[in-house]
Amino acid sequence: MQLLLAAMWAEGARLARATRPPLPFNDPEFEPAHPTPVLYIHGISARVRSFRQNAELLRGRGYWVWGYEYGDMIAPGFRGVGDLDLLAGDVAENVDRVRAATGARQVDIVAHSQGGLMTKLYIAGGGAERVRRVVAMGANFHGTDLGGWLPWLEPVITHHPKFASFVAPGGVQQLVGSPWSLAHAAVPDTDPQVVYTSLYSPADRVVTPNSASKLTAVDGADVANINVAEWYDGYAPRHALMPRDPLLAELTAWGLERGPGETPAGGPGA
Repeated sequence: MQLLLAAMWAEGARLARATRPPLPFNDPEFEPAHPTPVLYIHGISARVRSFRQNAELLRGRGYWVWGYEYGDMIAPGFRGVGDLDLLAGDVAENVDRVRAATGARQVDIVAHSQGGLMTKLYIAGGGAERVRRVVAMGANFHGTDLGGWLPWLEPVITHHPKFASFVAPGGVQQLVGSPWSLAHAAVPDTDPQVVYTSLYSPADRVVTPNSASKLTAVDGADVANINVAEWYDGYAPRHALMPRDPLLAELTAWGLERGPGETPAGGPGA
């Protein structure tokens, strides 16, 4: 049985390697119309392929789109698991990989869920000068109560801390009120060198309350926090669907191009 499981895992790993992020990602022959390459950062137990529709739209508009998995692998093709402080180092490596491959001084970052938190940690840890703009969707900047399930989960985590940390240490760390969350409460959301757009939805029941996705601007920072439902007549994508949502793809492009202090056209409810 152990040999069979090992063989199945090896085959899954082989397939994962064979299906590493395909085009539109990481095309060394692409001739961009925009000078700053775009790096996608996925969430926990996810992969870059989830952004494919988003990246295809940007590529069609001349953006050089890049993406790598980061963190430990929970299953073949699904990564982003591990201690958050260590994962921030993986993000730093991926930023430098893109800069080295393209010759660009900076990158733009498009991030989903935990990827937004990783971006925040990377920038606060000294990466601000390497990032021009950030577009986050459903990002967990301030801890989540998982749609109100946290009181039910806390006894399990309290009584089985080693198991919870083994399964998904970063997931436990992202819970509101966790020791990690409290220890990192003073980490700034933003940096004045970077332009930020954070997209969030009231249908998101993973990062809750939804205010956890709102960025606090430090002095001089250009930040647009966009509740998609308020701006688009109640349209509210769910958390897992955000990376492939067509409206959020359009808003991603807008976030990469918007002017200082600009908000989406039409106004809330339009």
